[in-house]
Amino acid sequence: MSTRLTVITGCATAFFALTAGTAQAWTHDRKTPSEPLHQQEAGSLLRAAGLRWISSGHCMRRRNPHCTSFEGLRPSTLDGVLRLREASRCGLVISGGTERGHAHGQYSHGSGYKLDILPNRCLNRFVRHHYQRIHRRGDGAALYRTTGRDLFAREPSHWDVTFM
Repeated sequence: MSTRLTVITGCATAFFALTAGTAQAWTHDRKTPSEPLHQQEAGSLLRAAGLRWISSGHCMRRRNPHCTSFEGLRPSTLDGVLRLREASRCGLVISGGTERGHAHGQYSHGSGYKLDILPNRCLNRFVRHHYQRIHRRGDGAALYRTTGRDLFAREPSHWDVTFM
């Protein structure tokens, strides 16, 4: 795996808009733009863009449900959270990634499509004013859809976001 001063395909525009060319991201050559990310490269790209994350277990291991892992995160999910950061101009803190403990499914945390983001006044206002409220999920979480296909579910402790 070689390192380069490039940003993965699909993230370049959002990354440079966020950092105005002042930060650098290290990543590896990928065979396809949909190849899942590794923990270190996803963490480096998120950190360079000014995003933070927390973990109740203070760890990053994917197999531990108390960790917050980005191992296996899809590049389109990373691009989605970078676009959200840019559009909202809100401070974002990720509280859940690809670690065990989430529901299974095609568009799940484990398959790299979802992130949990802590709510804050700025993000709550942005989602409610810029995205369409569509209905409630079976568990009662209010659902909002972006003009694209991204889906925000307001759970009691976080936003459960599916990036398509």
